[in-house]
Amino acid sequence: MTPTEYPVLLWLAFSSQAGACLYCFSTEGKRIRVCEYFLGYANGQQKACLSALTAAFQPYVKIQVGVSEMEKLKDIFGRILFYLEEKGMAKVPYRQAIPEAAAKVQKEVEGLQAAPACIPPCGFQKEARSYRCDSCHVTDCPLPIDCPIRYVHKAEGDITILRCTVKFTIPPETIIRWKFAKDIISQDLAYFEVLYTGMDLTFLIRPTTGAHGGTYACEIAEEDDVLVRKFFYLNVTVKRLGKEKELQAMFHDILNPPPGVASVEVVEPISSLQDLLQDPDSLRKTGVLLLLLGLFLSSMLVTLLLMGVYFWATDVK
Repeated sequence: MTPTEYPVLLWLAFSSQAGACLYCFSTEGKRIRVCEYFLGYANGQQKACLSALTAAFQPYVKIQVGVSEMEKLKDIFGRILFYLEEKGMAKVPYRQAIPEAAAKVQKEVEGLQAAPACIPPCGFQKEARSYRCDSCHVTDCPLPIDCPIRYVHKAEGDITILRCTVKFTIPPETIIRWKFAKDIISQDLAYFEVLYTGMDLTFLIRPTTGAHGGTYACEIAEEDDVLVRKFFYLNVTVKRLGKEKELQAMFHDILNPPPGVASVEVVEPISSLQDLLQDPDSLRKTGVLLLLLGLFLSSMLVTLLLMGVYFWATDVK
């Protein structure tokens, strides 16, 4: 390669950036052939013709269309090159034909639709992919696949409903996977086990118990490609009913013993007066009443005995 060829290479590099939309859908050979139709072979003005192409289509460098419109965009520039070839064969000057072709492109490109805006905060959004003429590439939304953890607070006994819905459109044939990591807050899939694989976007827990606490993950996948992954941390408040449940179970077993099992009757020993006096905790309300009643009856018996002795001694008739 001779030093005199360096400026030509630099010019071609600049042209591929300046007229990117045209250069995305045409080869260098096709563009040179267009100028040959206008000027013939081995004409020294071919460089000027190529420069005119770059300048005319430079306004379309920043074109961005939805990826679904990419084929239409490619077809537009393919037909424009064919249009220029016909003009060249008709001996129309390239300085007249090239601006006319650029104007035709503008009208057709305006009818193409841009990609819808990306919807944060996460997910691979196919409909939001766009084709950029400044790079000749398809670009995706700059969003992660994994969504932030959403915190869900429930009391024991409540109904918990987790929904794996998103605001962007997902393909009709997708696979839903629900996963669970018990008792931890995490997005590390190594801690998760698969609970369900199918089509359901809703996960129902009824009733919710303390054993359900942990992080749930749902994946929406198209074949092997995960489109979005949502996380829910379920924090379950356990009610203080443990002892009450045990007592209820115990009473149920006592009142309804299983067949062939004898029930046990607990008989409390009768406390003596001395035991009651020595143990103040045993002097409940009922015990005090019984004690007073005993003292009253004892005093009446003594009174009657004394009156009988008196009448007998005095011989009162």
